[in-house]
Formats: sequence, C-alpha cells, structure tokens
Amino acid sequence: MNPLSDIRAVCFDWGGTLMSEEGPPEISMGLWPTVHAISGAAECLSRLASKMPLAIATNASVSRRPMIELALARVDFANYFSEIFCFTDLGHRKSQPEFWHAVTSGLGLQPQQIAMIGDSFEQDALYPRQFGIQGVWFNPAEALTPGFHSEIPQVADLSTFASWVLESV
Repeated sequence: MNPLSDIRAVCFDWGGTLMSEEGPPEISMGLWPTVHAISGAAECLSRLASKMPLAIATNASVSRRPMIELALARVDFANYFSEIFCFTDLGHRKSQPEFWHAVTSGLGLQPQQIAMIGDSFEQDALYPRQFGIQGVWFNPAEALTPGFHSEIPQVADLSTFASWVLESV
C-alpha cells in the first residue's frame, strides 16, 4: 500500500541518503578526495526529475549551498535540484518549523504536497511529519522503528520510494 498522496515536490536529505558520508567530517563533502552516490540514488532521481521539482533539505553544518552543489556535481546529481534548503544558509534545522516554512515558501506548495526522504528517522521522517510534510524514512539497514512510530513509512531502497511518489501524483 502506498502511504503517499498528492505529491507535487520531493525533498531529499543529502548525506546518507543521496551521497555516502564516508569522509572527513570537518571538511565540506565538495572538497573530499572521493565522493560516492548511494546505491539507487541516480535511478530514483532520473525517474522523478521530469515529473516534479526536486530539492535538497539538509541539516549539514559544514557545507553551504555552493559546496553542496559542488559535491552533487561530482556524482552528476546537481542538475536534478531546483532548490537547496540547508541549515548553514537558513539558520534552522529540520526539527524547527522555520526550516519547513522556508521549504514550503521556496517550493510554493502546501506542506502536505511535499514528500521528504532521508536516512535519519527523527530529522527526515518524524519531524517533517509534525509539520505536515509526508516524511519517509530511508532505512536500507532495515533497523527497527524507534519507539511507537510504526505508522511512519519507511523504505529499504530508493526505487520503492520513487514508485510511491509516481503513484501518488
């Protein structure tokens, strides 16, 4: 069963969802010696990009937008995104309503028309849902759902997420 409905834009977490976080944490990913895309990310992005706006929504604290764009370009993802919403630029995290106000304003949509996917249960699924965003937990390790939150949708692969989004349009 598809837990998403009426999606008009998708926000992706950056590190751990689209790109591997295996590198020096004190240096912007755009400057790492090597960067890697997460398995299935390229296919997911290519399936969704022609259907709706895609955005990055990240709590990254070392990288500003130009460095995020540089890192995305290194794995040929930069052209997929119309917006990048980042803690270092906004001054707010995904746990704060101001972050999601910037996202909804920037995309020109109501919260319920936006899907968010990321590898942090709290930051990418639980908190966005508290602000009306349709959050999905990207859980490739198939870890147990924290607490009493079994109603929050999760996927082990980005292909399933892309299918849910496309079926919800």
